[in-house]
Amino acid sequence: MNTLHLVTEYLRALQEQGTAYVQVDDEARGILRQWMLAAKANRRAPRSGEGEDAPTPAPVPPSSRVGEAPASTESHGPLLALLEENEDASSSEDEGELIPFFRPAGETPEQRWRSFDAMLSNWRPILSLGTLHRTPIPGIGSRHADIMFVGDYPSFEDEAAGAPLRSPAGDKLDAMLRAMGLTREAIYLTLLVKFRPHQQNQTTQTRHPTAREIAFNLPILETEINLVRPKVIVALGVVAARGLLGHSDLPLSAFLSRHWSFNDIPVVVAHHPSYLLRTFNLAERRRLWEEMLFVMQTAGLPISPTQRNFFLPKATA
Repeated sequence: MNTLHLVTEYLRALQEQGTAYVQVDDEARGILRQWMLAAKANRRAPRSGEGEDAPTPAPVPPSSRVGEAPASTESHGPLLALLEENEDASSSEDEGELIPFFRPAGETPEQRWRSFDAMLSNWRPILSLGTLHRTPIPGIGSRHADIMFVGDYPSFEDEAAGAPLRSPAGDKLDAMLRAMGLTREAIYLTLLVKFRPHQQNQTTQTRHPTAREIAFNLPILETEINLVRPKVIVALGVVAARGLLGHSDLPLSAFLSRHWSFNDIPVVVAHHPSYLLRTFNLAERRRLWEEMLFVMQTAGLPISPTQRNFFLPKATA
């Protein structure tokens, strides 16, 4: 195993332990950049022995400001930025705050999923926010699904069950899936924010997540999307739509009946299932069903005449 592989495995091990930053000197950083450029150009990385004397990056304590490199005269950077330059994806200029990378290790999808699961429960940037519960609510269903549903954030019921959409709204989702000829096992169901937002004197109520909490959770969701690679994504409700698509000022009505995309994957925005608990407006239900027909069509699922004509007037004898 050459130096590149040793360093890579070391960084991956640190990442799975929740480390977001490592300390390097200029010489080590130069070697890491050389490896990165060689990989980008599809060229062979430096041989084992080139730069053998360069110090192995050593972990440093996290800064008091989550996502911010610790103050020092030496070079610092996100752990994965040492392997892949992507400064635009890691920073938020408006808030002046660095958003950490979340990139599981592994050569195969199975290895990356194992790394994902290990990282989710102990990823230090999320835990250090101090505004979210510490128990993650992971996605469920098929990790090879053609359709991914994205909810907003965990409810009290979700946290108790350890799975998304276990509230009465989840029953409405299950009914919608049955109408589509699907089950939770056939889709991938996850949440924009994986940890239940905390509030003072909290019992069963749950507040909306803040923009900062969403920003720190979005890299996790993006990783899920890249691992599942669905044919279509359904964003359930305005919080999920805003977080996923980045239009924080748009009302839900501006998202509905328009087709969006995330990383070149079609995105359909629909009412959150909880809305169906509050309305019996036939026009709204028809529009939601038409969106689900579009989702089925995009995913390449068969649509029966009964499904297509579900809201048409029933023939009379």
